[in-house]
Amino acid sequence: MNDVIARLAAANPVPVPARRRRLRTRWLVAAAAAVCLVPAAVAVADEIGVSNGGTTVPTSAAPLDEVLHDLNVGDTMQYLGTLNGVGFYAGRDGAGRFCLAIEHVGRQYEKGAGCDWRPDGFPSTAVRAFAFPPARQLEGVAADGVATVQALDADGNVLDSTPVVHNLFASSVPLDGAATAIRTLDAGGNVLTTQRLHG
Repeated sequence: MNDVIARLAAANPVPVPARRRRLRTRWLVAAAAAVCLVPAAVAVADEIGVSNGGTTVPTSAAPLDEVLHDLNVGDTMQYLGTLNGVGFYAGRDGAGRFCLAIEHVGRQYEKGAGCDWRPDGFPSTAVRAFAFPPARQLEGVAADGVATVQALDADGNVLDSTPVVHNLFASSVPLDGAATAIRTLDAGGNVLTTQRLHG
């Protein structure tokens, strides 16, 4: 098990579920008090890692801490840093799913929180980037070995391409819901994964 997964597990012990969830897919995004439902992911894999272990902070210090509590995230998260004005917080829910909270520093309403509920969830061989929210713009966390994250339209055209810095990526290019897939590339420009977006 890689170091960051172990650190997240230690920092976020499995809490007792507050209530049963009826939805298999659940994302909660707050942008000017709006809520967006998008599919999310299942278990964290050991073979693909995230070396940015971050700094342990109370979940109450993360954006949308009430949403994170509702998602059954523990009492602490890992602050992974800020890139291009976007702050990133990672943790795990009670089932061990990767969860992410982001905030645009200095912008009151541009915040988001969600967990990855897909069976081949981040980080894994099939899912090397966790973008949030994926169809709006490229912001999220990438696994080790990913140098670039791209958003593709339905025809496979590149809508946006952004570098990965310490496992983080943050582009300001609006996608306006036109992205249908996210592609990850290594430092040599080789394609690692193409992840279809749903919903």
